Amino acid sequence: MPDYITHLGLALADWLQQPEQKVALSAAFMSAVRVITSGGLRNPKRWGETVMVTFLAWTSLPIIQHYGYEEETGRFIAAFLGYIGVHGFEKRIDKLLDNLTGWLPGRRK
Repeated sequence: MPDYITHLGLALADWLQQPEQKVALSAAFMSAVRVITSGGLRNPKRWGETVMVTFLAWTSLPIIQHYGYEEETGRFIAAFLGYIGVHGFEKRIDKLLDNLTGWLPGRRK
């Protein structure tokens, strides 16, 4: 009779070795450390941001590799994303889009 626990453990270990999961775990770890050190144990809503950062980093690796960067660079970018968080990333993207569209004629403020 096969040992299902051993097979499950091996399948999980193999799944965690894929680049997307390494990037997601890197972002999740950095985000979790940031939440813990900023008093996140008292505010459970902050843990939702860790889940969002993990998903964002997991889905961003193909985009990072599309632009010619290696997997290791993707892990660094994911850790940085975990550090600034989703709200910080959102602020930076909004600022970038405001700067890009600020020169358009007829734009109302």
